[in-house]
Amino acid sequence: MTGTKDVTSQKYLVYVLLLITVIIWGGTFAAGKEAALGAPPLTVALWRFILASLILCPQLAFTEGLGLKKIDLYTFVLLLLSAATGLILYNYFFIKGLALTGAGRGSVIVTINPAFIYLGSVIFFSEKLTLIRGVGILLAICGTLVVVTGGRISAILDGGFNIGDLILTLCIVSWTAYSLLGKLVLGRISPLAANTFTSLLAVIMLIPLCLLAQEPLDAFLGFTYDTWLSIGFLGLLGTALGFTFFYRGILILGPHKAGVFISLVPFFGILSGALVHGESIEPTVILGLLISLAGLTIIQKY
Repeated sequence: MTGTKDVTSQKYLVYVLLLITVIIWGGTFAAGKEAALGAPPLTVALWRFILASLILCPQLAFTEGLGLKKIDLYTFVLLLLSAATGLILYNYFFIKGLALTGAGRGSVIVTINPAFIYLGSVIFFSEKLTLIRGVGILLAICGTLVVVTGGRISAILDGGFNIGDLILTLCIVSWTAYSLLGKLVLGRISPLAANTFTSLLAVIMLIPLCLLAQEPLDAFLGFTYDTWLSIGFLGLLGTALGFTFFYRGILILGPHKAGVFISLVPFFGILSGALVHGESIEPTVILGLLISLAGLTIIQKY
């Protein structure tokens, strides 16, 4: 009886942690926009993952040891590609796009990630594509188009859309690649190890990339308090804490139940944009979100 109560209590705790996670991830859009106003994109990404690594490395060493013996050449290449796609490219497009569009809009645009991940699984992992899930994918895409075009789909033809929204759609491509690579990585090492090693590899790769992009490494000396606060939120909360909580949710509840919470991220993204940056909540953004969520629900349920 006591064991049952302990399991129930543990599940309730995980629900709370997952709710905290989606609130944090929703807030990363407002934080990302603030960071974009105060620093160039690659520099933001560099310091985000430096801060995340400072938390993740001791956590990994304490819970699992460094685990370097598990990193063979194939795993290392997978981690390198994961860091390049899901951390460097994603964060570059994320910060670059948010500099030109609203945080709330951005959070809705990237909502369709699961639809593209499923489509990628069909192409690369031979997952079965059903008619009903195909409809779900189309709905998710239509929802995003409603947001990007402000409800005027014809704007795609005449170029009447925000360039920042377009850049953010590239986040979907990079995150899909990262997620598909993750299926291979997580078959070889733990989620915590994967998150830690990709963060470290991102830092190593971002240093020369910053120099090539003429973003000086000492640029952090000129960061304002608001910029540091935003980067700290992205690195310490959005990356280190958020992923730790989410992976715990997957461990206790399973990926499907934990993944349901992700649908709440855009709601908190819209809210954070309104509270932090005074963004108006546009009807087309809400409409697009609801259409996308309807599509994602179909994909998850069927």
